[in-house]
Amino acid sequence: MRKKLIKWSVVVCMVAALLLFLRWKLPAKQDVSLAETSLAAADDLAVSYRDGQNSLMFRSKDISEQEVYHLLQAGEPYLSNLETETYQNGALRLTWNIPSRQEQDDGLEAARKLGAQAVQGQITITGKLQAIHDALIRGCVYTENGELRTQMAAGAVQDKKAVCAGYARAFQAMCDGAGLDVYYVEDDDMTHAWNAVRLYGTTYFIDCTYDDPVPDGGEKVCQSYFMLTADEMKQTHTWNAELYEDYLDSRYPENFAYIQRMQDLQLADAGLRAGDCDKNASSGEITQLNKLLDTTVADSEEKISRGELYKKGYQALSEEVDGEKRIERLINNYTVPMLVARKMGF
Repeated sequence: MRKKLIKWSVVVCMVAALLLFLRWKLPAKQDVSLAETSLAAADDLAVSYRDGQNSLMFRSKDISEQEVYHLLQAGEPYLSNLETETYQNGALRLTWNIPSRQEQDDGLEAARKLGAQAVQGQITITGKLQAIHDALIRGCVYTENGELRTQMAAGAVQDKKAVCAGYARAFQAMCDGAGLDVYYVEDDDMTHAWNAVRLYGTTYFIDCTYDDPVPDGGEKVCQSYFMLTADEMKQTHTWNAELYEDYLDSRYPENFAYIQRMQDLQLADAGLRAGDCDKNASSGEITQLNKLLDTTVADSEEKISRGELYKKGYQALSEEVDGEKRIERLINNYTVPMLVARKMGF
């Protein structure tokens, strides 16, 4: 009887030890993301971080920690790091850390204010991007000192010196302050960083670091790496183009290209962002557009997304009214800037 008790005691201890091990080794259910791709994983981790939890476990084997890190960097203009832990069952835990958060937030806020100031008087998206590009380059000196602040927006806009990461993060934040959606891009080895923007449905790249003369040229600004297509950028840069293109697809709704065109034609609110595209337009917006175009693009009581509304409005510009295209009438009465319209092919 005594031997049986000892035997069962050993079994109970072993089971208890196993349960403790599993409890320590496996995460709680609320820590688990059902993401199947690196893009979904990055989005889930970013949301989780904002909710106060910076660590999640992922079960899908299609998730790459390097891709997740690239995508977190793309959307959030913070210097950060990603810790990884793997489990015997193939699961992956990712923990996203943002060091010196308050310091970085202060730098980003300064960059946003600088961006808003830089675009004063600019009416087109390209004009705003160039104004920010030039202001950043004129106000910052490239340094080879890779200390943390030079990799932050704070280094570029407050200390006036930065490495490529600092330039790219500052540019992203400055564009955000000006109401523009711009993202951070880096090569696979994370040795160089620049920015991407999608305009009228086409992806363009901007490298403020490469456009800043070394030694510093003061007010001199180069334009060699401003608004380059992917094919042009690939002549000197390497990156996971497919990964970033998929990411931009997820950030720019297809119809946002029409909103951008109408913004440049001064027929849409310049403050509309990509995130506003799929939201329903207000009755006031619909009425205003109908009035500007002197036609009924949509009924003011109709539920229609902003993207669809401005797509219809843009298409209406090519319609003929009494033998004259509607866009020509708008140009002639100075509602639409002629040069902008002509560059669009009207």
